[in-house]
Amino acid sequence: MIIVFKDLLNNHRKRIGATGGPRDIAPFDYASLRKRFSRAYMANNGYDLALANKQLDAGAADLIAFGKPFISNPDLVERLKQGAPLNEWDKNTFYGGGAKGYTDYPTLGAKQAAE
Repeated sequence: MIIVFKDLLNNHRKRIGATGGPRDIAPFDYASLRKRFSRAYMANNGYDLALANKQLDAGAADLIAFGKPFISNPDLVERLKQGAPLNEWDKNTFYGGGAKGYTDYPTLGAKQAAE
């Protein structure tokens, strides 16, 4: 099963790209895959809180991964709980080898104190 899932994932990446690809074009039926996979199923790719909750409530996933929002919001969980605005990420600093863009985003508390 893991080999099949890996092949499907690789095929998915070849057809529509890696993270950030469009949601309306799918190379295979994700719902069918979800039904056949008996373990915890994690979804990702551009989720916001509303879409994550919708997918979780529908049973389409067991958990949702937030990648870029976690990079730019070290306190993402608290921000989502409060309905607070999120910091925008700077994709030019992704995988750049330095601390900029990974350790210098302000927390909600620091942002509020500065205002």
